[in-house]
Amino acid sequence: MKPHKLAIIADPHYHEVFPGYGFAGVEFEGRAGACIRTRDDSARSTRIFNESYLAFPAALDACAAEGIRTVVIAGDLTDDGQIATMDAALGVLARYEAEHGMRFFLTPGNHDVYGMSGRHHAKAFYDRDGGTTLVTSDPALAQGEKRVVIDPAMFCRAYDDLAPLWAPYGVQRRPSDLHWESPFGTDDSFSSRMFAMRSPDGSVTHHQLDLSYLVEPEQGLWLVSIDANVFEPRNGCPDNGREDAFADSTDAGWNALVRLKPFILDWLTDVSARARSQGKALVCFSHYPVLDTYDGTTVQECELFGTTQAVRRTPHPETARTVAGTGIGMHFSGHLHIADTNTIAACGQNITNVAIPSPVAFPPAFAVVDAHANGLSVDYRHLDFQNFDAFFPFYREDEPDSGWTQADSYGAFLYGHVRELVAHRYLPREWPVELARAIEALSVQDMFAIAALAMPIDLEGGLPAGLTHKGLSGIDLVTDWYAARKASALVSRYVPQERMALYRRLIEVYSAGHWPDPSCLQSRLKLFFEMLERYIGAEDCGSTEEGPTVGLKVPVKA
Repeated sequence: MKPHKLAIIADPHYHEVFPGYGFAGVEFEGRAGACIRTRDDSARSTRIFNESYLAFPAALDACAAEGIRTVVIAGDLTDDGQIATMDAALGVLARYEAEHGMRFFLTPGNHDVYGMSGRHHAKAFYDRDGGTTLVTSDPALAQGEKRVVIDPAMFCRAYDDLAPLWAPYGVQRRPSDLHWESPFGTDDSFSSRMFAMRSPDGSVTHHQLDLSYLVEPEQGLWLVSIDANVFEPRNGCPDNGREDAFADSTDAGWNALVRLKPFILDWLTDVSARARSQGKALVCFSHYPVLDTYDGTTVQECELFGTTQAVRRTPHPETARTVAGTGIGMHFSGHLHIADTNTIAACGQNITNVAIPSPVAFPPAFAVVDAHANGLSVDYRHLDFQNFDAFFPFYREDEPDSGWTQADSYGAFLYGHVRELVAHRYLPREWPVELARAIEALSVQDMFAIAALAMPIDLEGGLPAGLTHKGLSGIDLVTDWYAARKASALVSRYVPQERMALYRRLIEVYSAGHWPDPSCLQSRLKLFFEMLERYIGAEDCGSTEEGPTVGLKVPVKA
């Protein structure tokens, strides 16, 4: 039987450039009223903003060109769930359905919807005189701002307001669907899909809406969307309509789901058993990963940097074992904007998590899945498009000499974004100050020299004399370290093989060394290179072809 073919796109973070805010904006491609985010905002964010306006349609065009008609969006369809942006993003889906016969299936991400209350946002956009204007939905956020516009369309909707808009995208049954259900049964009304959640001390109970569903859009294909957003009531906050009444699971993800939405696990166990007995191809997806996507480096990360965002967002081993016990076999996720695959065996079952990268973060790619009753196979598709540099003139006005906006391809632009993140986010926010300063001062050649020193280097005492500080810089190395962490096998398209060979030599040198002081520079670099070794593994020998399929095929048997 011919397999079912579908695309999975994660985290498109669509930003509408012409949202119609009460703000004059700037001119873009001959049209007035454009709301364009600043270069500085993108340089400090884990995603770029304006390019999503072009990248998401480019990904859908690539799907259409390949004849793909079933497209899953694994959360974060939008920038931040703003009313204007969400409405525009749904308009994009409606257009591609009308023009190409596509069918879209959505799952909620933390940037799409906020609890049963919604929340305010404030964003700065370029204005006509070269400055910026703040647009916000909250008058309180406007206080003290010189240039500000208050517009309710900047507000992020709550679940009960968003759900009807998402109804055509798997959230409710279509007449053509062969089967539809939710964890609560076959009634697709939203009133039937409410559940109770209690605060940690048990004093507060909120009733919330869950948007999980199973749909069979074509004979033999079961798509399972898991609503892994968790909004835990805070102690002493009984008002379900207040934004601050919840602690959301942006960091916790499935760690919170297994604790606070256990009915999902019971449902998945039943669904997977029925899929096997009925010979269905089962494709399960949510926004958040169910397994560690950082190659088992959490211990080293904590020791080197402390409790970073990556540590907080890594599912606990017990979470992974619990999900494995449902028997779903494979799970697709977004949220982290990385390409990675991990498999564990637990409870007599294998569970594989395939992390899908974002069209607006490095590496730009999405997944194509061939699904049949005996298993699934997955290929990544690299994303590129002609007019990726359409916003560069605005960025160059901010920083004329920026090498970031000299990129000759979309992928190279996003690889350059990793370097911006190293400079503006990772080193200043996550790295210990003295280690960051050392990395900024050292070259890769210096690191070979330091590895040869038996005497531990105390960073508080400064770096030793005699270092050259020449050649490939420490910033180059750290950029490639994060690029490998994000891209796995796909990094080989961007980092030359001779540079990877140099890094492997460093890995070997530091692996062979031993320094008794765990806080010395050599010991910290040893941890750093241990993590790099896990990120690249044998994967830097992967495909470097320029075609659409990039370096991964993951078969999984049911």
